[in-house]
Amino acid sequence: MPLTPLDIHNKEFKRSFRGYDVDEVNDFLDQIIKDFELLTREKLELEQQVEELQAEIERLMEDESMFQTGPQQMQQQQQAAQPPAPAPAPQPMQRYPEPVQHPSPQALSSMEQSIHKSIRVAQEVAEEVRLNAKKEAELIVQEAEKNADRIINEALQKARAIHSELLDLKQKATVYRARFRTLVQSHLDILENSDWESLEELESGLEEQGKKLEQYAEQDQSREMLMDQNTQEYKDFNTQEYQDFNTQEYQDFNTQEYQDFNTQEFQDFNNMNNVEDNAVMDEVAASSYYEEEEPRRELRRTSRKLKKKAMF
Repeated sequence: MPLTPLDIHNKEFKRSFRGYDVDEVNDFLDQIIKDFELLTREKLELEQQVEELQAEIERLMEDESMFQTGPQQMQQQQQAAQPPAPAPAPQPMQRYPEPVQHPSPQALSSMEQSIHKSIRVAQEVAEEVRLNAKKEAELIVQEAEKNADRIINEALQKARAIHSELLDLKQKATVYRARFRTLVQSHLDILENSDWESLEELESGLEEQGKKLEQYAEQDQSREMLMDQNTQEYKDFNTQEYQDFNTQEYQDFNTQEYQDFNTQEFQDFNNMNNVEDNAVMDEVAASSYYEEEEPRRELRRTSRKLKKKAMF
């Protein structure tokens, strides 16, 4: 059964994962429908022209037969109108009787030639039209096949490009999943690590050491305040002594008593030289200083250690 434009329009195809582009296929089918309709109309027109030419040929053939049989019919009618005569002897029957009132044989011959010529021309025209229609149909089919091949090749190239992009995206997704899995695992390892307990202990130790540092700072501040107070009192005392010394009472001081006082001070100084080694006094002073500074140093060392642990 031949296809019609309606059959092409209503044709449905199954879809697959790697099928052609639906829009391109529909556009191509629409173009095929238009071309097929055009060919169908041209075919109908050519068939109609052939039918008309055949009718013209038949009419010309009928005219030719009428010209050939016309003289015989007229002679028969004249004989039927005359009274019957005795039967004449049989004579050879002429094909083209030439009565005076009928066309001459030359006219009939020329008319027959013109009719045959017209028939040949009509046949040649019909054959030429048929050949032209066939050539045009073949050209249209070839062009359609070329367009179909081009569209198929473009669709295949696009499909290959999409497939390569899909493989690239799959590879990138695999790399991303691996990296993300490694990152999550590292965070889980950090959360499951037992160092968090030591960090909590470190934090509590830092808080305690901070409190101790605050206490030592308060003690240092109170000591500095006390030293400042003692220094001010000492300055006030020296100032008062200097003023008292400048008074009239000290100016009238007994020289003998002053000399006795200096003598006693010199003896006390000589008694201090009796100490076996002055380094003992220095050691005592240093030990007292170190005893006060040792807690502070220990606190500083502990604080530095805790800070290093917190950093790592």
